[in-house]
Formats: sequence, C-alpha cells, structure tokens
Amino acid sequence: MSSGVQWGGQWEHLACGATGEQLWADEDTVFSGHVCGRDGEVTWHAEWHCDECGATGDDLFDDDTVTYSDHNCGHDLEEAA
Repeated sequence: MSSGVQWGGQWEHLACGATGEQLWADEDTVFSGHVCGRDGEVTWHAEWHCDECGATGDDLFDDDTVTYSDHNCGHDLEEAA
C-alpha cells in the first residue's frame, strides 16, 4: 500500500444531528470523539487521495474503524522498475 494516501471525511450522528470533519492517514483508526448519550451509531463518509499518483476512492464506515484504501500505487511500481 502507498504511504502517500490521505483520508478526509465527515461523520454524522443521526439521533442528535451532530456532524464533524476530520483528516487522517491510511491505516489509521478514525474516531469522532462524539458522545451525546443518545442511541444510534456515528457513521462516516470519507474519501481517500494518493498524493503520489492522484488516485482517489471513497467509503462508508462506522466510527472507531481502521481505514484501509487497499491502494497499490502504480507510481511506486514504476519507480521500483
């Protein structure tokens, strides 16, 4: 996987309407830190971007999740050849 992959996303807790944004590195755990006492899960919609080759992708996931882009950067392979 490419070390140049960065994530950015928005979280939302539908039960109370709270939202937020965050940036993080690939293979990091994303956690909103939101605690309001209401039922329901915090969900994320996030996009990743490879700084090396420009590839992008997106995903939906629950709070407190380790995120993986599963991106094998072609740019890395070209440099190794």
